[in-house]
Amino acid sequence: MPLPKFPEPQELPTREEADSLLELYFRFGTPTYRFLHRSTMDDWTSHLLNGDPQLMSEAACVLLVFAQSLLYTKGGDRYASAGDSDLHRSTFYSERAKSLLSQEPGPASLSSVQARLALCLYLLSTFRINECRFTFSMACAIVTSIGLHRKTRGEAKDDHIVMESRKRTFWCAYVLDGYLSVMLGRPRMLRDQDIDQLYPRNIDDQDLLSAESPEELPLHGNLEAFIAHAELAKLMGRNSDLLYPLEPLTDTQVLDRTSNMLDFLVGWKEKLPEFLKPREKTLAGKRTFERQNTVLKFAYSHMKILVTRRSLLSDFSSLGGSIPAIKDERALRHIQQCADAISTVISTTYDMIQRGVLYQGFWFTPYVALVALSTLYVFIIQKSRSPLPGTALPQVESLLEKARHCQDFLTALSPKGSQQRRHHELLDRLRLRAEKDASRAKQAAKKLSTTQVGVMMSSPHRVPATSEIAKGVEASNDTLNEAMGIIVPQTPSNGENNEVLTEDAGAITSQFTPSEDDFVFQNLLKWDWEHLDTVGFPGEWDPFSLQV
Repeated sequence: MPLPKFPEPQELPTREEADSLLELYFRFGTPTYRFLHRSTMDDWTSHLLNGDPQLMSEAACVLLVFAQSLLYTKGGDRYASAGDSDLHRSTFYSERAKSLLSQEPGPASLSSVQARLALCLYLLSTFRINECRFTFSMACAIVTSIGLHRKTRGEAKDDHIVMESRKRTFWCAYVLDGYLSVMLGRPRMLRDQDIDQLYPRNIDDQDLLSAESPEELPLHGNLEAFIAHAELAKLMGRNSDLLYPLEPLTDTQVLDRTSNMLDFLVGWKEKLPEFLKPREKTLAGKRTFERQNTVLKFAYSHMKILVTRRSLLSDFSSLGGSIPAIKDERALRHIQQCADAISTVISTTYDMIQRGVLYQGFWFTPYVALVALSTLYVFIIQKSRSPLPGTALPQVESLLEKARHCQDFLTALSPKGSQQRRHHELLDRLRLRAEKDASRAKQAAKKLSTTQVGVMMSSPHRVPATSEIAKGVEASNDTLNEAMGIIVPQTPSNGENNEVLTEDAGAITSQFTPSEDDFVFQNLLKWDWEHLDTVGFPGEWDPFSLQV
């Protein structure tokens, strides 16, 4: 994506504006990535504004906090018409911070990692995920070189702010590592077997002082969401290892491992304090706990989708092929859980759009929405051709309309040339296919229903023969299948109604005659879910090159 152009160097903010930007950052901008200490940032800001000597990484941290906060000062498309003044300032501050980090002489310090993590979050917020990945690689190298992944020895003489900041910084890096891994389909850099770092203590920044032991302070801070997100990231890593290994899994293994992961997710949710537990109502305010609740709601639903969506493909190998019935009730439960999570993400995203609180600087909400949208479209395509339960998404037309609205909004919000815009444009092909399959499946169900009524009512005063009784049983089964969302093409039989059956069955069968794009989508599903997640990134070929 081309970098936004800024006309000239920008002045540093006044102290009053700097305090306002710091407040916005800590209250609104980082609901769960709370690796910076507020009092420390106040000191670093004073040094920068006063021109006092300080580490380059410390100055970079301050500039990146300013840059991140300026992304939330206005709504709508900030990149239209060459950008607004705050976006220009944000870009200048971030580029200045990158320049400082490139000149950092060393040795590496805690602030070296913090500045690069802040830069990673900024790059994600400005649609530059590949640059984020490269920057994060350097951050991880520093993390391990200065031992942030290991517990601090008891005899260490670091002050308490530094000790707690080390924990916060590491676990922020761990969470970000997990999401970059699933977003890009790459292995994680921080492996659990190398880590024994403790979680930070839940203490407010204003109470955390260098000279006072954290053990003597009450645990009443706002780090519950931070710690919960870290625990969820550990489950995400375990899920990748269990359900997406190098070796292929049998259907039974997929179902067993999915059930185990769902049990872990239930345990995670039960441990949350009440104000952080996902709820049906969308909390769209700007207070910290509201932002934290919404982020964890998305994170939890995202995990449920990652855990359960393989069950959508567990009984067949390609889209549009011959699909046997799903006999394992666990698979149906997993599909229902997946459908519930999809509905939660899309409905919450839709609510945020309607309330005007989905900022262009948010990166997590659009990413989770993309995962939910792609899974929804695959679900609808499968449901039109396979025995998936019709009760899984009872309001599928309403949800598909919300999905269309969300995708159109997110597409418009993505700058031209960005990978997110490319992802949405390609995903739009999958949406069109889902809409087409849903429409023709509905038409096929109506034809089947009309045919069944015609067979049973053709001669109401005549005693039915044995063969007609069998037809009636089949019609009853078809009615049940239709109620469950199962579409079964009918085979014409001999008899006085043979002509009617042949005509209707031929029409129904033609609805599912493979076309060129069937083979395209067969190749798409052979990629597996990791590839579907990253379909918006450059590849060797375009799987959507054929017209729908």
